[in-house]
Amino acid sequence: MLKRFAPHAVLLACFAVFLSPVWLPYLEALVADRPDLPPDRSYGLSAVETTGSIRSNRTRTAELRADSRGHFEVQAQINGHGVGVMIDTGATSVALRFEDAARLGLHAEPEDFSIPIATANGGTRAARAILQEIRIGNIRVKNVEALIVPAKALTTNLMGMSFLKRLSKVQIAGSKLVLEE
Repeated sequence: MLKRFAPHAVLLACFAVFLSPVWLPYLEALVADRPDLPPDRSYGLSAVETTGSIRSNRTRTAELRADSRGHFEVQAQINGHGVGVMIDTGATSVALRFEDAARLGLHAEPEDFSIPIATANGGTRAARAILQEIRIGNIRVKNVEALIVPAKALTTNLMGMSFLKRLSKVQIAGSKLVLEE
């Protein structure tokens, strides 16, 4: 009798794994209001603080899982405010949408947009900014160079190399991204 139901069980398990990117956000939403979850917890992020085995220095690590499109997106804390970002090793700098920069108190005047940049949507000009602090999980980097891009030039903020190069480790393995300070 077990042989009769085994193929069905395997098929059901494969189907559940295949659909997990679809139903996981709904499951996450069900437990999002639980008081025992940390307030800065984002889908796909876990932060771990460890002590190095050779020296007594402390390292901070954040592990992100790719979304169903293969992108690494996370809710970062920029200058103390939650901002959705996508990790982008192809971006030279952190790039903030004009709308989000204004919400962070970073104001750019039309004459400030003097830096030529190339985006997936074409060429434009950006304004320079310095971010006091960026946090992802328990990783914290201060005084990060960034660019503010004109309104509607980007659909999401990009966490580029001006942040990533300040980390001691950036590693992608399959659908997992490890950041280490």
